[in-house]
Amino acid sequence: MKQNLRLEPSINSYRRTFFRVLELPVSALLEYLRENPFGLSLNVELNDESETMAELIANDEKSLCEEIVENLAFARLDDETEKIAEYIAYNLDQNGHMNVTVKEICERFKVNAAVVYKAMEAIKDVGPDGVLEGKVKGYGVRSSYIEPDIIVNHDLSISLKEIHLSIPRSANKIETKIYLFLSQAIDCRRQLLLSLGQMSVRENTLFLSKKINYPQKIKMIDAAKYLGVSVSTISRAVSSKFIKTPIGIFPFRIFFGRNVEKEYLVIEIAKILDKSQNITDAEIVQKLKMQGIFISRRTVNKYRQLTMKILKGNDSIEIDNLS
Repeated sequence: MKQNLRLEPSINSYRRTFFRVLELPVSALLEYLRENPFGLSLNVELNDESETMAELIANDEKSLCEEIVENLAFARLDDETEKIAEYIAYNLDQNGHMNVTVKEICERFKVNAAVVYKAMEAIKDVGPDGVLEGKVKGYGVRSSYIEPDIIVNHDLSISLKEIHLSIPRSANKIETKIYLFLSQAIDCRRQLLLSLGQMSVRENTLFLSKKINYPQKIKMIDAAKYLGVSVSTISRAVSSKFIKTPIGIFPFRIFFGRNVEKEYLVIEIAKILDKSQNITDAEIVQKLKMQGIFISRRTVNKYRQLTMKILKGNDSIEIDNLS
């Protein structure tokens, strides 16, 4: 006798699904909902009043380790920890999984585990989502189409992609319960992205009006306290998403965290050096402060050298084209 048993999902499966709904960008979320892990037949529609088309953005084609090593300057590590962090970066596979153990690193550099873990935390801070967990995907793609989740209109109001669900009228009680859970998860995601988008605009009116060249970052712990959620929830919400503003499209995460993205820093230093090759690092620090960029002289020196290498490597590059 064949029996078909349909069990109600566990609390853990609901929790995992909620986090997936929260962290996925809108294009991937639509596909996830249509092929949801509960096997529920859903009609999923995107109500896009803004009629925003997916747009092509370009990324430099670099290895994962090169990207991390360049960004480590922003972590402000001591020399020993930075050296260990660079060693770890060069021992990551393409998915961000470590090919060496903490014990091996301790023995190689003759340090205790606390130093290694500090280096690992720095890599997580400056690296892409999923690094050290083996979950980095799509790295090294030269260009890709993206669809912004958050849109800042010209009046600085916020628009979001609206996802609507519906199920057949014949749905049973368990299916209806799952549908209601998914609808609530989508609404929570919407409210959180709306709040974070509004917070980003409030803190960055000067950046969005082009009065400074670098966005003012919001600490995730401050955003979490203000909204009454965990830091990991904020991290998931800003992960892998893009925000379209009147001055361009940006990864949403550039408005959150502690570190300065190297792309902005290289552009600004290149512009400064184009006007004066003999300027001191301390003077560059002061000029960057006027743009809303607050970094140390040591970091300026490291990225000054990187900028010079870029410019010497291609004399035909125009400074304005770097942006």
